[in-house]
Amino acid sequence: MRIVASPGAHDREAASLTARSRFHGITGALGAHAVFQSFLVSRLTLLMIGLLTQIHIRPITTAGNPLRLSDTQALNIWGAWDSGWYVDLALNGYQRAPGADGQANWAFFPAFPALAAGIERLTGLAPFHAMIVISNLSFLVALLLIHRLARAEFDRKTADLAVVLLCVAPGSYIFSAAYTEALFLVCVTGALLLMRSRRWMAAGAVAAIAALTRNLGIGLLLPYGWAALERLLPMLRPGADRPGAGELARIGLGGLAPLAALLGFMLYLQARTGDALAFLHIQKAWNRKFDIPFSATLESLLHPAGVHDADLLSLATAVLAIGLLIALAAMRRWTLLALGLFLTLVPLATGVTSFARYMLVIVPLWLALARILADRPRAAVACVVVLAMLNGFMMVAWTLALRIVA
Repeated sequence: MRIVASPGAHDREAASLTARSRFHGITGALGAHAVFQSFLVSRLTLLMIGLLTQIHIRPITTAGNPLRLSDTQALNIWGAWDSGWYVDLALNGYQRAPGADGQANWAFFPAFPALAAGIERLTGLAPFHAMIVISNLSFLVALLLIHRLARAEFDRKTADLAVVLLCVAPGSYIFSAAYTEALFLVCVTGALLLMRSRRWMAAGAVAAIAALTRNLGIGLLLPYGWAALERLLPMLRPGADRPGAGELARIGLGGLAPLAALLGFMLYLQARTGDALAFLHIQKAWNRKFDIPFSATLESLLHPAGVHDADLLSLATAVLAIGLLIALAAMRRWTLLALGLFLTLVPLATGVTSFARYMLVIVPLWLALARILADRPRAAVACVVVLAMLNGFMMVAWTLALRIVA
């Protein structure tokens, strides 16, 4: 008996093949090739959008108040908002007292501006230009590491898609700007990979750099502690592979490294400003205060009319982050979940403002999203297209120094 498929079945199969073809067109390259392609295409596209905005839109609008940190038009695109604080830190160091507006550069951690200042001394490159180099190189290395981490945790399809998603994510231009996101991203991913391979001292050192880049870097102690616990548990079972005294010492020293880094910065602030927690207390100058996590998110959801237009994207991103945390729990990826919870809950405890930017560096959430979409080619294609379009629109706003993701 011959079975003939219905025309509808042929149509569905053809549509499925088309979606898969488009999906493989986006993520078909393998390994480093996929990373370099995604990096170059996304960076060049954002640069083109920024230049066209400067040439055709900037002259006919007075919106925004852009910084001018470089005489080169193509480079000046990548400096806005907090970039000025980081350049000031690289040039002048930390203030002794707040400015007239009550704000002070104690809110910003030292690794990024210190690295830029070091490059200036070695090469003569201006700190702002050095920051652009640091950000782009860090982002490229971070993508390579994320691809490797995603393959280890899931599979190659997920790894390819995770790289693409990060390159087109709304606000991903920040990874090429004079901001800390790219450096923090490479530190977080590098530390996670080093923990997986039980290179305790190296993992601790990279986590220490993350903690000196942004205060949330201290959250890497959660996956570090989980990985260490998994290594130490066999000590309770007779005949199991037990760590030797040398490895135990490395585990302890690696865990102390980020704590020591944060403590060192606090001692410096104590000597400089008289307040070891100055980086926290100064947050009130930006109207930030700690509250119960999700309270601000729930308040915004219940009363959306009171949400500032620039925070609507951050509110949507916060809801997505909560959903992806639930997905990580369902996947039983406990190490990633621990870090994801910390990097999500702490920023949300201060409100939804800027959370769209904060989410860009929450690696576990992007891995979870990539895993969900990897087996759904149509949804993956649609998601990449929508995110890329939104990112392009936001690049225009960034170039005009409008407050969207900054």
